[in-house]
Amino acid sequence: MQAHATALLLILLTAQAVASGPPQRVVSVNLCTDQLLLMLADPRQVASVSYLSREPQSSFVAEQAASHPVNHAQAEEVIGYRPDLVLAAPYTDPRLLATLEKLGFAIEKLPLGHTLEAITAAIRQLAARLGQTPRGEVLIEQMHRRLQLDDSSTGALPPKALFYQPRGYTGGIDTLQNEALRLAGWRNPAAEQGVVGYASVDLERVILWQPDTLITSTYSDAGASLAERRLEHPALKRLLAGTPMLEIPYKYWICPGPMLAEAVVILRKAREERDGRR
Repeated sequence: MQAHATALLLILLTAQAVASGPPQRVVSVNLCTDQLLLMLADPRQVASVSYLSREPQSSFVAEQAASHPVNHAQAEEVIGYRPDLVLAAPYTDPRLLATLEKLGFAIEKLPLGHTLEAITAAIRQLAARLGQTPRGEVLIEQMHRRLQLDDSSTGALPPKALFYQPRGYTGGIDTLQNEALRLAGWRNPAAEQGVVGYASVDLERVILWQPDTLITSTYSDAGASLAERRLEHPALKRLLAGTPMLEIPYKYWICPGPMLAEAVVILRKAREERDGRR
C-alpha cells in the first residue's frame, strides 16, 4: 500500500507541467485564502478550496464555494488535485507546507495583516500571482468606495465601542475589529488600554471602561451556550442603558478582506444613529 501510494505521487508529480503563465489549477487550504481566491480568480482556475469556505456563518463566499471541490488541508488531497499553485496562510500547518515544498509544489503564502493597507497589499499580491491584476484593482476600488473614507473630522471625541464575544473575548491592537472600529469612527477602549490581539477581559474591566456600545458576533443562536449567556449579564444591560448589543456577522471579520468594509458600514451606521439620538 505504501509503495503504491509513493508510486502514485511520483506519477502525479512527473505529469505535472511547469506553468509558464498564470496558474490554472489553484488549491487553497485556508478559509482566508479561499475567500480572496474566489473573489479574484476565474472559476476555471480554482481546483479546490477548504471545506470551511462552504460554511455560511464563517465564509463570505459560501455560495460561490459550493461550486468547487473542497479539501481538509491534507497532503494527499492537495496532491490529488495536481495544483500548479497552493495558497496558504501564515498559520497553515507547517508540516503540510514542508511536504508540498519537498515534492516541488509552488506555494504562495499570503501575509493576511489586520489593517486596510495590509488587506489592499494582499489583494494586489494574489491578483498579480493569478494573472488577475485588473480584477484586483477593481476589488480594491469597490472596497474603498464602500468604506467612503475621507479626512473630514468634527473635532469631537469619538464615542467608545467595545467588541465583546462569548467568553469575554475582545479585539485590541492588531485586530480586524480594531481596524473596523477606527475606520467607522469609534474609539476602542481595549486598544486604548493596551490589549493586543484577541484576549478575554473580565466583566469588571468592561464596566470600568464604560463603552458607549458593545458589539458581538456569536457563532450560533444567542443563548445556545453558557459562554454566550454571559452576554446577557444584567450588568451589561445596565451599562448599555437598554440599548441592545450590536450584532455583526462573524464572517465579516474572521478573515482580512473586502468583507471588512461591510462591518465598517454597519458600525458607521450605528455611530451615526447614536449621534442622532444625542
